[in-house]
Amino acid sequence: MIAACALAVACGGRPVRTADAPPTAGSGGVPVDPVSSLPKLADKSAAAEGVTTLRTPIPTDAVMALVRRLFEAFHEREPALIEPDLDDVIVDLRSESEPTRPRYTIVNEWRARMKSTQAYEQLDVEAMYRSQDVEIWARDELGLPGRPSRPSSMGEGDLLVRIPVATPRLAADVLFGEEIKLLLRRDGARYRVRGYGEVLPK
Repeated sequence: MIAACALAVACGGRPVRTADAPPTAGSGGVPVDPVSSLPKLADKSAAAEGVTTLRTPIPTDAVMALVRRLFEAFHEREPALIEPDLDDVIVDLRSESEPTRPRYTIVNEWRARMKSTQAYEQLDVEAMYRSQDVEIWARDELGLPGRPSRPSSMGEGDLLVRIPVATPRLAADVLFGEEIKLLLRRDGARYRVRGYGEVLPK
């Protein structure tokens, strides 16, 4: 009986202490999975690329809303309406070399144009361009016969927006070029204007 009691005491419960850190490799402990990382975000993926995290596409309506804000800014003669949609550096699509300019130079040019004529506010936005005529091109769709040329600064995931201008002139006032091109680059869940091109009629 005494021996049995002694055995019970010896086999009694002992406090359990957890390890401060997982066992190191080769220690014979439980293996620990390496820290995993999410695949890089992409707009599209080929089967050979394996696991890819696809970004949610930005709807076409968002692109069309940006285009409208551009013309609303001219109609209101207020560049602040479109300035948040501009990238910090803008590619000049009027030149084949595609030089870049700071955003403020573009804004200052637009502000000068808006101040020099009041004809912008005399023309409804719907008369400046027709939404059904706006073309939106992905990078891989350009450079083919019958399609616009691909800007050299255009990256994967960028969009080229071609906007035929419905009313480039109003009486003697030149309002826009015959056509406006925007190079859009994705910034999170939105697009920003990365490039701008407009040839004013003579």
